[in-house]
Amino acid sequence: MTLHQPNDIIAQRYRIVTALGKGGMGITYEAEDLTNYQRVALKVVSLQQAKDWKILELFEREAKVIANLHHPQIPKYFNYFYIDTEQDRCFYLIRELVSGNSLANWVRKGWHPTEIQVKNIAIKILKILSYLHQLNPPIIHRDIKPENIILQPDSQVFLVDFGAVKDIYQNTMSFSGTFVGTIGYMPLEQLQGKAYYASDLYSLGATLLYLLTHRSPDELPQKRMKIDFRSCVEISPDFMNWLDVILEPIWEDRFQSATAALNVLSNNSEIIYIYDDHSVVKSAHQKPPESLVTVEKTSSSLIINIPSVASSKPGKIFLCCMAVVISTICLCSLIFRIEWLTGSLILTLIYLYPLFRVCLVNHIQISKNEFLINWNLWFFNRTITAQTKYIKKVYLEKDLLISNPNSPQTTHITFDLLKPRKEYRFGYILTQKEQKWLFAEIKDFLEQLKTQESLKKLQ
Repeated sequence: MTLHQPNDIIAQRYRIVTALGKGGMGITYEAEDLTNYQRVALKVVSLQQAKDWKILELFEREAKVIANLHHPQIPKYFNYFYIDTEQDRCFYLIRELVSGNSLANWVRKGWHPTEIQVKNIAIKILKILSYLHQLNPPIIHRDIKPENIILQPDSQVFLVDFGAVKDIYQNTMSFSGTFVGTIGYMPLEQLQGKAYYASDLYSLGATLLYLLTHRSPDELPQKRMKIDFRSCVEISPDFMNWLDVILEPIWEDRFQSATAALNVLSNNSEIIYIYDDHSVVKSAHQKPPESLVTVEKTSSSLIINIPSVASSKPGKIFLCCMAVVISTICLCSLIFRIEWLTGSLILTLIYLYPLFRVCLVNHIQISKNEFLINWNLWFFNRTITAQTKYIKKVYLEKDLLISNPNSPQTTHITFDLLKPRKEYRFGYILTQKEQKWLFAEIKDFLEQLKTQESLKKLQ
């Protein structure tokens, strides 16, 4: 039932043009402001038709929230008032009218966005969320869904409907059996009456899935409490991995801020998390194009092979020549007992120590239960194994951050184990880019194992 008809005059100022839509918190109309002939959006809720007084509280809260928001992709607030009649009281919210259709309407019209279009929408919404989450106090939207995102033909995006922002009421999960938020787009913690920055990110991820699949997220297959979307979409691995993180069922496993999610999506930056009280990188990084390192990664294992520099033809020739020189010096020193040759040999070996390191071949394998590192130098071979659960942390040397990104490093990646209480190093001859890439892949995989274990405990 509509409250107003076209050409109705409200408060002797606003002329109703047409109804735009009806939701749980009232009806929205397109109206004309007779003082300046500007078209506005007029949202109204009736006290008589409201099924719960909380709706009025939400409606009033929306007015207060948007009155203090100033962002080009959030409709401007103009006015808020109520009108009493003999039978009813109606509350009105006047805001900027944003032309265009909601994402839901675009999909209903048959729009099939490309991956690039979906990513661009995600980037724009993440910028809005970064603004909202950094306000004082921060604003958590709590109802991001296709109906609340307006997309204009020129690709401008607007976020609307702020009636469900956090701290409307802290201790009430629902009113009249309706959760604050929308089923399918709400994360688990929101169903429990809690909301974090990461809650909005989950809702955004679910919205993006709707664009990619034309299906509500609650209609998609699930596996261990998580939306199993990989078989339902055809997108790049990087975007797939990004969605995988943003849709984690446990909020701590998602991006912890809109800014972090935005940086990864737009710049392929690193994602900073806390793992065993240490800042770590968790990201699907691009392999440096010049790298000879290979990585094989599945849901249950990570295998890294680092070939020696000597595996290349020029490297082999150079090492053979150096071996001849060193052998000659040794032979002459022994036959003629020339002390200066012995000293030269010692100095030569000292200077050639880095060459022995570049000959190292590393093989690292991590699975759910076992962890293995193998070092191989010509005829010398060493392998250590331990249980994966005893990996305390993995880290890089601090001076890696200030060194030349393209130069060979004297630093390494280190595994710190609880049992045995030792540290094991590898990757001496990798560049900074290679070390950061492998470091990210290892930490990503360890986080993946950690998530799998926590989900299993919830089953």
